[in-house]
Amino acid sequence: MTYTAELAFAVDIVRRAAGPALALFERPDLSVFEKPDGTIVTQADLDVNDVIVEAIASAFPDDAILSEEGLDDPDRLSKSRCWIVDPIDGTSHFERGDRDWSIMLALAVDGQAVVGAVNRPAMRELRLGAVGVEPTMEHHERTTQLKATPLAGSSLYVMHSPTAAAIAEVPGGAGASFKVFYHGLMSMTTMLSAGMHAYVTPRTTGYEWDLAPHAAILGAAGGLVTDFQSRPHTFNSADPLIRGGVIAAVSPEAHTRVLSLVREARLKPFQGT
Repeated sequence: MTYTAELAFAVDIVRRAAGPALALFERPDLSVFEKPDGTIVTQADLDVNDVIVEAIASAFPDDAILSEEGLDDPDRLSKSRCWIVDPIDGTSHFERGDRDWSIMLALAVDGQAVVGAVNRPAMRELRLGAVGVEPTMEHHERTTQLKATPLAGSSLYVMHSPTAAAIAEVPGGAGASFKVFYHGLMSMTTMLSAGMHAYVTPRTTGYEWDLAPHAAILGAAGGLVTDFQSRPHTFNSADPLIRGGVIAAVSPEAHTRVLSLVREARLKPFQGT
């Protein structure tokens, strides 16, 4: 089954949602609020969330919605289709005027991420992909296909993170020559467009809205996103906090390599509350 119509919808909505986000970006009077967990949310997060949620409710009234900035409706657990929304991924970047933030939307069907759209309007960049649709990136009006470059020899490019540092210290490194790729974790699908060899992103935790769009795009390109036990992530869970760890790789070969290193490093996934 393909999800061409749903992908077209997702792309249209993340593009439309860029309007209210850009209208508030870098404004000195941007309203910023502190959430109960101590993180921040801005008026842009709330405005973008309204645009996306209202569009989904209108176009797909029978589908469930899970949003970082919305009230969680437990009825979503009884539905096979769930849209997963991150209105502004990288709110702290947005608030301080950095351009590295995204508007992200995904569709999960029966727990699997099947559609993903990641819009970085301040960078004029859009990444998209879905089951049955080749993933692409639009950057400054140019469209290119997103695909993995085969693993070259022993080189393994690892996105910067504390867990990446841990596996780089494994004695022998499973024969890997590590090259750390410094880029925000919010741009996981950068791995497909960097033009080098193979990339992996190990991390101990995250939320479904952080991961689902990237999982859909990487999956469409032939990549893998699993937990530390090599189990595919299931989305639209009762608790959106991911506790099993995350390994995202552009190819099965790269995934196998980093899974071995994660186990050698004895990395433990987040088990907190």
